[in-house]
Order: sequence, then structure tokens, then C-alpha cells
Amino acid sequence: MEALKNNINTLSINKNVIEVLNNNGIETVKDLCKCSRMDLVDKGLENSQIKDIIITLQLKGLDLRPNHAKKNVLID
Repeated sequence: MEALKNNINTLSINKNVIEVLNNNGIETVKDLCKCSRMDLVDKGLENSQIKDIIITLQLKGLDLRPNHAKKNVLID
């Protein structure tokens, strides 16, 4: 999908959020989709900022990685 190759700067999200993502090595939409909500919290984003990211991605037919596998310590 072409949208995954785009830089996160092309997303209509707050510039402060983009800066936090860039500082954590997340530069493309694909990099962002590989993150879970918990990953983004660990990177310093607030719940409202993460909700904005999720909505923006969903409007493009994309989503974040689910959290459920990360919580299961038996998988690790």
C-alpha cells in the first residue's frame, strides 16, 4: 500500500506529536503502524494524542498494532 511509504509529516496530526515520533525513530506511516498504543505511551505520548493518531490512520484504512500480544508474558 502506497500510504505506508509516506512520511508521517504527511499525516494531519499535531506537529508536537510528529516531533515526538521523529525523535523516537518513527519516520514513515509503516513505522507508526508497527507501534502499539502501549509503545506510543512508552515514547511519551498522551492518550488524547494517541487517539488522534488512531483516528487519522483509520481514515486512511490503517491501524496501530494491537496490544494484546505484548501483555502476554508467556509469548515472550
